[in-house]
Amino acid sequence: MRNFVKKQSGITLIALVVTIIVLIILAGVSIAMLVGENGIITQAQKADELTTQAQQKEAIELAVASVQAQGTLELDRTKLETALQSQLGDASYTLTENGDGSFLLQIAERSYYIDSTGEVITQENMIAIGTAEELKTFRDDVNSGNSYEGKYVYLTENITLDINEEWEPIGIYVESMSNPETKVFRGIFNGNGNQIDYMKLTTSAYEMHGLFGIVANGVVKNVGIGEHCNINIENETHIGSIAGWLSDNATVQNCYNLSNISGGEIYEVGGIVGGADGNSNINNCYNKGNISSQGLDTTNRSIGGIVGNLMSGNVKNCYNTGNIKAAARRRNCRKLYS
Repeated sequence: MRNFVKKQSGITLIALVVTIIVLIILAGVSIAMLVGENGIITQAQKADELTTQAQQKEAIELAVASVQAQGTLELDRTKLETALQSQLGDASYTLTENGDGSFLLQIAERSYYIDSTGEVITQENMIAIGTAEELKTFRDDVNSGNSYEGKYVYLTENITLDINEEWEPIGIYVESMSNPETKVFRGIFNGNGNQIDYMKLTTSAYEMHGLFGIVANGVVKNVGIGEHCNINIENETHIGSIAGWLSDNATVQNCYNLSNISGGEIYEVGGIVGGADGNSNINNCYNKGNISSQGLDTTNRSIGGIVGNLMSGNVKNCYNTGNIKAAARRRNCRKLYS
């Protein structure tokens, strides 16, 4: 009798489902409208996933905030793990320390990047670069107006550029920051300890020269410039191996340069950064390339092993071992900054 009741219940449930489907079809709703790529059920599932993701991100942000509320902006791994356990409950996750104060958090199939400042970036805003072509595609996107604000870009391999092809810097400065033709990078670029080599910078077509032309309120870290680059510009410009100019609280950290940099009528030239203002920061960097210029004959031009002209900001824990040579005024940055 018990089996009969169970069988009857199963039949009743199937009949109910069939009846609902028939009624929906009679109402003019097709199967495709229900379960297709843009179907009602599919869209409902996507909405549910987005809600879960938003809740997950909020939980991570609350965990980070609770650690920072303990009196330090630096994220301690042990404290962060405790806070994540409290916010995520029984969810299984993996927390990986990147060695620069940031973390990679993996929850099931989803990834999150937690910056050293506490910013949480979802995997939809994480862009991996592993080839020269991918780096150029990213560069072209920035120079077309995508600042990558709120996005995390990272290298997965060393990058070898074409020494016979002029490198167009990532970020273009035209006359002023307010000029609509000025395109800046505002995201986070993490080299992950990889090196970019065979970069050619010989044209004066841009005002700011380097791997990056201009970084504003963005971060460039953990990337090196190799020794086989051709960086030699004769006319007036701002040049550094990593960035020509930093502005608006931009940061360059854990970066290095091995290539020589030379030029003629250059405003500011530095082994790592050409010039910086807006309370920008250069931390834990070093230069081994020789820096030279023949055009430093006026008071508004300068040269340095780490930065050519620091108008506003900080340089900490950096050093230079390259030779600094200028025709006139010299700003020799051989010392260790602290």
